[in-house]
Amino acid sequence: MASPKSNVSMPPTLEADNKNKSEDMESQSQSQSSFAPTPEAKSEDEGSHESQRKTVHDDNKSKKATEKATTSTATPTPSASPAFDLVKAAEDLLANAKKLTATLDSKPTDANHDAPLPPSPEEMILRQHIAKLGKKIALETGPPMAQLMSEMATVADTAAWNILLTWRAFDHIPLNGSISIADLARAIQADENLVSRFAGMLISTGKLIGSRPGIDGKENGPPTHISHSRISRLLRTNTSPATAAIAIVSFGNGMKGFAKWPEYFARHDRREPYPMSYSSDEQILVYESRSSKGSSTAVSSVKVIGRRVQDGNRPFVQTPFSLGWGHPDLAPWEVKALYPEYARMFEMAMAAKDKGAQGALGGDLGVGVYRGVNSEDPGSKFSLAWLASEAAARLGAAINNKNAKPSLVVDVGGGLGHFLANLLTEIPEIKPEQCILQDRPEVIAQVAKNMEGGDERLKGVKTMAHDFFNCQPEEAKGAAVYVLRRVLLDYCDQQAVSILERLRDALSDSGEGRIIIMEGVLLDKPTPENRLVDMVMMNLGGKLRNEEGYRKLCKAAGLKVMGYWVDVEGASCVVECVKEDGMGGSQERSDPVLTASWDTCLD
Repeated sequence: MASPKSNVSMPPTLEADNKNKSEDMESQSQSQSSFAPTPEAKSEDEGSHESQRKTVHDDNKSKKATEKATTSTATPTPSASPAFDLVKAAEDLLANAKKLTATLDSKPTDANHDAPLPPSPEEMILRQHIAKLGKKIALETGPPMAQLMSEMATVADTAAWNILLTWRAFDHIPLNGSISIADLARAIQADENLVSRFAGMLISTGKLIGSRPGIDGKENGPPTHISHSRISRLLRTNTSPATAAIAIVSFGNGMKGFAKWPEYFARHDRREPYPMSYSSDEQILVYESRSSKGSSTAVSSVKVIGRRVQDGNRPFVQTPFSLGWGHPDLAPWEVKALYPEYARMFEMAMAAKDKGAQGALGGDLGVGVYRGVNSEDPGSKFSLAWLASEAAARLGAAINNKNAKPSLVVDVGGGLGHFLANLLTEIPEIKPEQCILQDRPEVIAQVAKNMEGGDERLKGVKTMAHDFFNCQPEEAKGAAVYVLRRVLLDYCDQQAVSILERLRDALSDSGEGRIIIMEGVLLDKPTPENRLVDMVMMNLGGKLRNEEGYRKLCKAAGLKVMGYWVDVEGASCVVECVKEDGMGGSQERSDPVLTASWDTCLD
């Protein structure tokens, strides 16, 4: 499929690169060697050309010496990074290990269940610090090739636990005791030798514990039984459904796309995912999802109904995720609709994050006081508490003026409504009828189903099927706050600008309305966990962003950033925007690269 060409120069092929390296090594070896062949070792041909070769060799030697001196003068050698202090690292590791041991020894148990209480924040910090120190020591001391092999083993380890998780194998391993590999194979209807090989991989990395019970005098040999480790217990879908769902989604959103990176970037040049442009005969197909279960989210097939350059007002982006799942011309959410069980796991994983996360990504969501630090004023705290008085004012205005718009909060792409449910609990002055929950039709249908099943947290909230690439409906315009929580990170820069534009057009002309962005942030000091999220977002066609990235998006969409708060520990941020004075949706933006579609939403 055709794609715009980038200006990135392609590196030489592996063969050419190796050849160049070989020649460089040979040249270096010749120039540094003190070996000089004796006259007796020269052939007649070599002797006849010795004078000419000596002259060329001397000239080249002089030229290389000059180049080396010039390079050395022009490009100073960077200072070496501080040497790794193995002794200090080992001492820190031992000190923290002693603290953790003391913490565990003094830890009380749950009187009702005679089991240890959940880990305290101090215990979690100690565990994380010990784990990081151990990895750092291994990285700095282990032979380089051994480290690479360890990383390769991690890939196989991930694949092994994923397939056993998919087959629900961990559910059949008792929480206490063991199960024979033969019995486990029968339980999941799989070949015993195959299960043994997968289990062996996980035993080698400590994910499972292997044993040979009941074999007298035959301690040596492969394990015949397996039992849970403290990690594999989290992969039981019957006792730990939330963490098992997160594990399933991490593989489906991550590894499937990672494996397709070489093919994806060969198709799309070496660029971030971006909206494609097509010639008339290269337009991609438009798909219509068809459900086999009425209004449920289970979709059994798709039907081609036409061709498109983009999906409605949504600039279309092909993604590594969709390529990994075998549907490169579908958007990620369309792919998930084809796999109802995976879609269910995805919803469960997102709900688990909502319930367990802190700061901007869940929990209080900044309803009280967000713990992040303002980049310009460290003493300033982000809070939505001001909505209490705004709610009362809007209710009064609606009573006195039938034409007044009572909408206070619009949760754009709000999923199953966890944010609004928390908001209504934390700020009771806000009435449910002042809130609007927007998302795709199948998500809104699931919200309705949850409410029919007895979930009254969103009772009275107006639900609305809406695509945030389109203009806001009239009844949703002029709200005090438009919330984008974990939305923009799913999209490339051009798409993100388009989403922000539509919300900018929905803000009142008085300039009082605000757009609040709440999502993960790209940390300035990279951590493996933070960069993993960014890599997964790239699979989906999106990205994590830092303050500079958000300010660039907002400026391109005609918005002004009034505040930016970041919580480094929670890797989350809050961005508060208002309409930029004097900038209309059709005006030319400062960065044409981010231009997606500058059409305004007209009344």
